[in-house]
Amino acid sequence: MALKKNLSLMGVTAAFRLGAGLLTFSVVARLLGPESFGVLMLWLSVSALITIITNYGLTPYVLREMGANPGSAEVIINEGITGKLFLTAIVIVLSVGGAWYFGIDHKQVFFSLLLAAVADCFSEFLNAGFRARNRFDVETKIATVAALTHASIVCGSVYLSPTMETAAMAYAASRLVVLAITVPAVAKCFAMPQLAGFHAAFARLRNTVSYAVDFGFQNLFGQIDSIVLNSFVGPVAVGLHQAGMRIFLGGAQVAPILANVFLPRASASTQSKAGFSRESRRVQFVFLGFGAAFGLALAVLAQPLVSLIFGQGYRALIPLLPLFGLLFFLRFAAGAWGLILTAAGQQSYRMQLGLLHWLVIGVAAWFLVPSLENRGWLISLCAGNLFQGFVYATRGRSFLDKSWDIFGITAVGCLLFLPFLDLN
Repeated sequence: MALKKNLSLMGVTAAFRLGAGLLTFSVVARLLGPESFGVLMLWLSVSALITIITNYGLTPYVLREMGANPGSAEVIINEGITGKLFLTAIVIVLSVGGAWYFGIDHKQVFFSLLLAAVADCFSEFLNAGFRARNRFDVETKIATVAALTHASIVCGSVYLSPTMETAAMAYAASRLVVLAITVPAVAKCFAMPQLAGFHAAFARLRNTVSYAVDFGFQNLFGQIDSIVLNSFVGPVAVGLHQAGMRIFLGGAQVAPILANVFLPRASASTQSKAGFSRESRRVQFVFLGFGAAFGLALAVLAQPLVSLIFGQGYRALIPLLPLFGLLFFLRFAAGAWGLILTAAGQQSYRMQLGLLHWLVIGVAAWFLVPSLENRGWLISLCAGNLFQGFVYATRGRSFLDKSWDIFGITAVGCLLFLPFLDLN
């Protein structure tokens, strides 16, 4: 009963985030056009890549540790906040110095989006405390207000002044407002976060290294894309790809939501092999079911989705959307096995495989992107996620009583996409 209630609440959160996110990017993409939108997305990706350091994988770490040891909640949150502040100071100093040293264009856009990314990573970390303590009701309220606030500020600002600078500043303003809402909510429900001793905070960061590396590899996805496509093709290719990625990431928000619900439960069931196997199979079926449903929707509804959300200026995105759909399914299939490995304490194994995963993508992209451009990059990502899911499964299947039905469902799911793919 509690699981259904939590999934229902997180479903409401996902719906608001998806709707508000698509509305926001639809307005921004239409008003700026593919090229300017591509430049904005390039700097948004650069900012997100930089703040991987600030995130440091602390959110999944908190979810697992607090699920396995609820009494450690306050200590983990306070030490995590202290460590994140230290990392943020390093990131800001290096980013400001690097921007002037390399003489980058669009400094105002970059600094505004960097501020937005930093604020967002602190909000996300604090929300993890609600999830780990089963207070999904509070996070749902915060997420709803946050989604509406972000959409209102960004859409209103860009409508009045359709420039990259305005859009970037609006992003920063909305994320700071969300953080200002989140902090007092945490204080009201639990306790005001406090700074911990630096020695304890650094010790916590050392304990989280495997999470940080795995988080970094996982979050290259959707961000490194802009840099690769801008280098090989140009900003218009970035604009097209990131327009498709906005729809993709809108649906992909369900993955961390499902992880937030299932990871503490799975971690708490590791003492019983039968119980952990049962929980792991539940994870598999939920991830595969949603991955197939949303992925096939992207493939089947490619033309109406692109026309409705982005308009005729993004027609070249239509043949790419089925590949986004296949990628979505493969990523959810791999994500289910990854969650099982994390719950089982196999985070170091995930960390080691993260490098191999990106090596597969890099090799494929080297050959495919120059000739196939956007399509080549998507095929490379599919290859990397297929490899990652297979290798995860070789280790993760030992935690399930049986797994052949999972492999069968995954194979059938992949075959369903073939009629919609244009690989020429």
